[in-house]
Amino acid sequence: MSWRQLEKLAAAYRRKPTPAAAAALDRRQRRASEFTETLTTLFVRNHAALENASVAFRFSSDGVYPDWACEYNAEEQVFELNLVGVLAFQEECEQAQDTMKTLEGRENFSVYRLHAFLAEMRKLPSRLLVFLLLFHEKARILEVTQVERRRGARAAVDPDEDTYMRLLWAFKELESVVRVLDGSDLRAAQNITWFEAEWIIGDK
Repeated sequence: MSWRQLEKLAAAYRRKPTPAAAAALDRRQRRASEFTETLTTLFVRNHAALENASVAFRFSSDGVYPDWACEYNAEEQVFELNLVGVLAFQEECEQAQDTMKTLEGRENFSVYRLHAFLAEMRKLPSRLLVFLLLFHEKARILEVTQVERRRGARAAVDPDEDTYMRLLWAFKELESVVRVLDGSDLRAAQNITWFEAEWIIGDK
């Protein structure tokens, strides 16, 4: 599978969301099943609670793609991966630094921290964001924030904090994957300067 080809077709749909653009991406995704099979085997079924789950590309419906990047279909036990949504998330990360400077972006500490983290995630190439967003949805299904609450850690008290905690968990999973696959340090390679201990409490 050529990630560049998939990204190009998803970006074409983002620029001009026509049925023709959606059909072109659908066709290419059907020829890239080995990618989702790899994700299923190595990064989903490696967890006992997800041993029957799988990953599949989300295809368009009536020539339209949704906005979300990854969503779990509990009935079919499938993590649906939407590449159009992945690029939308990438754009959100690229805009996060400017959002931090607005009143809305500084509404409270949780909101500010989330946008600050997204601003760091803009440094990741889109192909790694696929993994990040799969792990983010995996964290939701595994109720990672609920586990942390039971362990007595600082509990998620609002949607922004919950999103941050799941994204942080996903990022740490991604770090481990990159370290195992090519032996590199993701933070050093992508110049990511996020130190979560500095963002536990504070007033922004």
